[in-house]
Amino acid sequence: MKFLVTRIGCGIAGFKDEEIAPLFRKAVPVGNIYLPQKFYDILLEPYLKHCFYYGKNVPEDYGAHVGHMYEKNWVYFHFGNENGLYSETVCYIQHGLGDFHANDGVPISMKAILFNRFCHWGYGETPDTFRRWYESIDYTNTRIKVNEPRNVSMNCYNPLLISAVLGDIAGSIYEFSPNKSTDIVLQDSRMDYTDDTIMTVAVADWILNDKKLTKKGLVARMQAWGRKYPHPMGAYGNMFSEWLHSDNPKPYKSWGNGAAMRVAAVGFAFSTLEETLKVAKKSAEVTHNHPEGIKGAQATAAAIFLARTGHTKEEIRRYIAETFDYDLNRTCDDIRPTYSFDGSCQGTVPESIIAFLDSKDYEDALRLCISLGGDADTMGAITGAIAGAYYHQIPASLYEFGINKLPEDMKDIINKFDREHGRIVSYKWYNPEFPKEDLVRKVRSGEIFI
Repeated sequence: MKFLVTRIGCGIAGFKDEEIAPLFRKAVPVGNIYLPQKFYDILLEPYLKHCFYYGKNVPEDYGAHVGHMYEKNWVYFHFGNENGLYSETVCYIQHGLGDFHANDGVPISMKAILFNRFCHWGYGETPDTFRRWYESIDYTNTRIKVNEPRNVSMNCYNPLLISAVLGDIAGSIYEFSPNKSTDIVLQDSRMDYTDDTIMTVAVADWILNDKKLTKKGLVARMQAWGRKYPHPMGAYGNMFSEWLHSDNPKPYKSWGNGAAMRVAAVGFAFSTLEETLKVAKKSAEVTHNHPEGIKGAQATAAAIFLARTGHTKEEIRRYIAETFDYDLNRTCDDIRPTYSFDGSCQGTVPESIIAFLDSKDYEDALRLCISLGGDADTMGAITGAIAGAYYHQIPASLYEFGINKLPEDMKDIINKFDREHGRIVSYKWYNPEFPKEDLVRKVRSGEIFI
């Protein structure tokens, strides 16, 4: 039997060290391999620095803050020849998993991996509950499972591109018929995807298939998708339409919000903020090479990145405001009375971010965004992407409504992108003593047991 046990956490709520330590000692003989220094240097230290110390140096006594060292055996591994298991571990440590963040408090969380078999996130109210749950995990008959293409229901994975797409679809009927109320429908037969979704998919296609991320590759994919779907709901802008059909496409100094509306994949795909900003700039420059167009794309991608990596709303607000000089010290109620349609980055991106900041969940974010009465589909795509990255939950009915609006080739790109860049949470174990909704908890970058 081989499995990995890691503790990377901010403490275990309601537990004393002497109560929890034996559970980890139980696992020690199974692995019997120490944490390689290279693994710590490359993966763990950057993770701790990003998630717990906000870029500062990790103190030598970090174990007291983010995980105790039991008998100096802080982490045990047994990877053998299982490269897939190692890759999974790298993904979790680099990016985190699910929708937990520190503002929720610290649940009791544990994850054991056996050859890619997940025995899932659990928390209990008492040490005995946790102990019984831990000891009930069935490690028998485990085998390597090959990742295969699949459509994953929304209560089993973190939404990536679809969160932007649903925002676009929900806003599609309000773009030219504004409704300054949050009492609006988000599912209507008249709704459809627009140019925002098509170009979002094009950028995702570029990230998936042009490993050098060349501007030439991006232009080719944007033109291919745009020409394949020449008449979306709402239509392409005149200048962009000319660009799509040009044999020698050149950027045209646009400061419009088209660069921000298509950038969601960039915010989800990269492991550092620096790389996210760099690629967002490149994704904008093929058309929107005006400083405001570039800034709008970078601000949107940065907000998505910060949201998905566990930052609080106030941290996101502060970073975007200070870096991009956007006024985020407003509320949707402040904006709504005098706001109207605005196709510029500087007139839509800040308002879209504020709608997310004011929201309490994904649906609420879309309602707030659309209620402002602006460029509803584009703002929906921007707000939706950030909210999806932050809340990691989309109502199943809204997901089904939106995904069924898309042609198969768009679904294929979305599924491929999510498989490559998403953190899938599957429910492979079930103990009837503990209801699934009580024991399964997805976490972002707070406390992680692997």
